[in-house]
Amino acid sequence: MKSFELEDSQKSLDDFEWSDKVKKTGSLIGILLIFIAGVITGIGISAWKLDFTGVGPQKEKQSKESNPKDEIRNRIAGIERMLKANPDNIEALIQLGNDYFDIGEYPNSVEAYDKALQIDPGNAEVLTDKAVAYRRMGKSDESIELFQKALKIDPGQTIAMFNLGIVLRDDKKDLSGALRVWKDFLEKAPDSPHAVMIKPWVTQLEEKLATSDATTEKK
Repeated sequence: MKSFELEDSQKSLDDFEWSDKVKKTGSLIGILLIFIAGVITGIGISAWKLDFTGVGPQKEKQSKESNPKDEIRNRIAGIERMLKANPDNIEALIQLGNDYFDIGEYPNSVEAYDKALQIDPGNAEVLTDKAVAYRRMGKSDESIELFQKALKIDPGQTIAMFNLGIVLRDDKKDLSGALRVWKDFLEKAPDSPHAVMIKPWVTQLEEKLATSDATTEKK
């Protein structure tokens, strides 16, 4: 979740691995404020392009002089200084969580998201991001609870549906649950980039469940 070429939502997973953020959370205005603050504090903020594939950011090759993690850590330092002066800046807290996620510091990411949620408990996008961070930490049950909470707040939160289906299928082996969630996704967002990924998964699950049912009937 880096870059100031923003996409509209949160991070997601693909069939094989968790993404390092495909989408950005927070408003453009909030991120611009963070950018301005970084400049004021002497922090050099670099933007790089995210190529959205449904899998995660495909980072462009960096020059020998450029280290993405160093750039992110520099931005983190600037945001943390800004938060000391304005600890209730929710856009800054969300970006801080995103940046910590990107460098693999998931507990710090969760801490930042928690502070943002103290200000806006009903933010379904932040709940979704926190859920993904939890799963990265091996907390699948807590992750599922947060996805479900996000969907109660916003039933149209399709990224939460997408991710919830993956956790149910891969972690909990709940094929029926994953199928139900993904069918709901396809009804609500049939033209989403994620829908292209989900459609074959739905077919696979339907075939597996049909085979399982047929085997059970024979017994």
